[in-house]
Order: sequence, then C-alpha cells, then structure tokens
Amino acid sequence: MSYVSFVKKIVIAGVASFLFVATSFAQSALLEKGDQQAFGNLKAVSQYGHVVFTDQPDEATIGMLKDQDIGLVLSIRGEAEDEGYDERKAVEEQGIPFIQIPYMKGRGIDLAAMDEILSVVNAAGENGTKMMLHCTHSQRAGSWLSAVLYRDHGVSKEEAMKIAKDAGLYSEFLTKIHSEFLDTLK
Repeated sequence: MSYVSFVKKIVIAGVASFLFVATSFAQSALLEKGDQQAFGNLKAVSQYGHVVFTDQPDEATIGMLKDQDIGLVLSIRGEAEDEGYDERKAVEEQGIPFIQIPYMKGRGIDLAAMDEILSVVNAAGENGTKMMLHCTHSQRAGSWLSAVLYRDHGVSKEEAMKIAKDAGLYSEFLTKIHSEFLDTLK
C-alpha cells in the first residue's frame, strides 16, 4: 500500500468516526428532557435535546420564535392540512428556515418520513440549532420522538409511550396506531 493510499484511508476513517460521533451525540441529546416553557398560542410544549415539540403555532407565535432561540421549524403535518395562514411564508419572513415532511400517509406512520425527519433533527443538532418540530396538536410530534427513542436508543416500549404522551400524544386512536407501529420496529 502506498503512503498516499494509507493517508487517504486514515482521513476517511477519521471523517467517518467524526460523523458517527456527531450523529450519535445529536440523537442521544433527544434523551435529555429540556425546560422549554409554553409561549404564544402553544398549549402542548415539551423539549428533548435541541428539539421543541409543539402543537400548531399561529402567526403571532411565529413572530416569537427568535425570542425563543428557535432556528428551524419542521412541520410534520400533511401537505394538504390548512393552518389558516401561509406558515412557510410567515416563518421564512422571520429569517428562519421552514421544512415540511408529512409523518403519516393516510392513517399509518411513514417509516421513510420518520427517517427523513430524523436526518433533519440530527443535522440541526450537529449545527447546534434549537428547532421546533410540530404538527396540529403535538400528537404526531410525540409519536415521532417516542418511535426514534424506542428504535434507536433502546428505550423500552413502556417508557417510549410515556415520552410520547409527555410530548403530546393523547388521542386513543393515534396512541393505538403508534403502539402498533412501535411493534413493527423491533
């Protein structure tokens, strides 16, 4: 093996190790309960790591995001759900990036969407960005958090269900869908 090949392998291994550690750090931060308080119209607010899980912010609440150090908004609502205003425009007018990734397809949780959301959450964590992840009532948001902690961090199903509830999942109908989804992840 040439010296150049050896150095390339060392550099590639170093970059891969860094990315693994950074991703692990971002995900493990989701295990840490934060202290974000409700603000504006938000009723369901909880923080885990750098992510604030909430229900749907109204336009006035969007204007408060910078005061809360929110640097990214990720809506996991469906594309056709009507917020009553143009949320993307309102968020972006505040100079904050807005991303929308629907978490559910029909009445089922979309595993590919779960992973896509996780990629955004991890990237924000790696950048040190506090973000808001929301749906209409924080139920899907709570489900997403719980599913990731269950699948990727060895949190028990019982604990995952408690975390989901803390983060906003309280509907019996959606709790049943979420519980059944968790069973498919192991």
